[in-house]
Amino acid sequence: MFAPVTRMDTIRFLFVVAVYKNWKVFQLYVKSAFLNGILQEEIYVEQPAGFVIQGKEDKVYLLKKALYGLKQAPRAWYSRIDDYLTGSGFQKSLSEATLYVKRINDDVLIISLYVDDLLVTGSNTEQVEKFKQNMIQVFEMTDLGFMSFFLGMEIIQSKEEIFICQKKYSRKILKKFHMENCKSTATPMN
Repeated sequence: MFAPVTRMDTIRFLFVVAVYKNWKVFQLYVKSAFLNGILQEEIYVEQPAGFVIQGKEDKVYLLKKALYGLKQAPRAWYSRIDDYLTGSGFQKSLSEATLYVKRINDDVLIISLYVDDLLVTGSNTEQVEKFKQNMIQVFEMTDLGFMSFFLGMEIIQSKEEIFICQKKYSRKILKKFHMENCKSTATPMN
């Protein structure tokens, strides 16, 4: 029932590599990710209301693919994308189960998977675009372009740096607790 997700230190490392190599980080979003997972065990469900077959009300359905809310759905999705990426020539990191690297001649393509988000970077923009188009065809995905917002972080990419801030997230929390107009104070930390 467990599906791995990228650790924050891996995401920060991806940013460091991208800045150091002067690469851009792109983001793909998988629509209905958990519906793409293929189940490896037999799971039966009752006929849903409105779809009950007359005369066969006591029958159940055998699921072939995962559904949202199913405990196995995250694992099934991860297994499907993992099989696809490794089958496409990507090498999975030994220390990070959601980090994939593919070498194409002298070029490198790096993928980091966070549930239904893929972070993509690499040395050759044509290879990156080719990968993105392939993923859009195989899985129903949305190309979000340059990574700009991820896990509550705002990301601003320029040639020399990737700037990360959480201003929008902080304002959302302040608003949630009705503290938008509170007095600010300096915090002695990085």
